[in-house]
Amino acid sequence: MIEIDGITKRYDGTAVVDNVTMTIAPRTVTVIVGTSGSGKTTLLRMINRLVEPSAGAIRLDGDDNRSMPGYELRRRIGYAIQGHGLFPHRTVAQNIATVPVLLGWDKARIDAKVAELLALFQLDPAIFAARFPHELSGGQQQRVGVARALAAEPKVLLMDEPFGALDPIIRAKAQADLLDIQKLLKTTIVLVTHDMDEAFHLADKIAVMDKGELVQYGTPAELVTNPATEFVQTLIGASERPFRLLSIETAGQAVEPGTADGQPVDAATSQRDVLSELLWTGRDALPVAAADGTLLGKVTLEGLARRAARPQ
Repeated sequence: MIEIDGITKRYDGTAVVDNVTMTIAPRTVTVIVGTSGSGKTTLLRMINRLVEPSAGAIRLDGDDNRSMPGYELRRRIGYAIQGHGLFPHRTVAQNIATVPVLLGWDKARIDAKVAELLALFQLDPAIFAARFPHELSGGQQQRVGVARALAAEPKVLLMDEPFGALDPIIRAKAQADLLDIQKLLKTTIVLVTHDMDEAFHLADKIAVMDKGELVQYGTPAELVTNPATEFVQTLIGASERPFRLLSIETAGQAVEPGTADGQPVDAATSQRDVLSELLWTGRDALPVAAADGTLLGKVTLEGLARRAARPQ
C-alpha cells in the first residue's frame, strides 16, 4: 500500500504539488492524469524520491520512504519512462540486469531472472539477450525497459508516459501486455499519462491533477458518472461519456441469454469495441464466447445502449 499524506512540492515558493493526500491499494493500477504542468510527474517522482517533497510524507507498506537512503529506495521501486532509457552500449541482458547487479545478486540468479523476463515479454532469450537497444524495434525496446524495471522483483512499478513514443498498434499491444503481467506478478503500478483513453483502459483508479491539486480520485466509472469539477468533466469529454462507460467493462459483463448469428466476440473485448462492431456490420446482436470458445450468450445493441445511458 502507498499512502501519500499531505505531500507538497514547492519551487521558488510556488507549489507545483499542493497538499495531495491519497491511498493506493496494493496490486492495483493507479493512473495519474492532468494537463501539462499539473504536477502529475512531480507527484510520481516523489514516491521514489527522485524529487524530494517540501512537506508531507509518503509511506510504503507503513514505512516512510525517507527511512532509507534514496538510492536504496530507488533500487527497490521499478521505474519506466518514455523512451525507455536503455543504456545504448549494454546488451539487452545487461540492461535488464542493471538493478540486480547493484543489489549484489549472484550470476546464476541474475541470468535466470533475465531469461524469465525475456520469455515473459515474448522475447526469445537466445535471440534477444545479446542484442543492443539499437537493434530492437520501438515496441521491443519498450518491453525491455519495463522488464528492466521489474528485474529486482519490486512491489511497486512507477511509469511516466511509458507508451508515449509508440505507434497506436504497438501501444495497444504494450498496454495489453502490461495488464497481463500486472495480474501475473501482482505488482502495484502507478502510471502517469495525458491520454484519457489509456487511463480508462488501464486504471483501477484515476487521480486527476489540476494546478498541483488532486481534484478527484476514484474509479473510472465514478469519474464519468460523478465528475467532481468542471475540469474533470472537460478532461473526460462531455461527448465521450457514454463511450467511456462502455470502455470500462467487457462483453462478458453484458452477456444476455440467447443466440445470435455472426463471428463470436471474445468475452474480454470491451463493450465499446463490441458496439463499434455492431454498428459497422449493421447487426443488432453478436454471440459472445469465452477464451476456450464456449458460447456464453449474446450481446445486443439495445443492451449496450442501456449501459451507456446516464445513470438515474
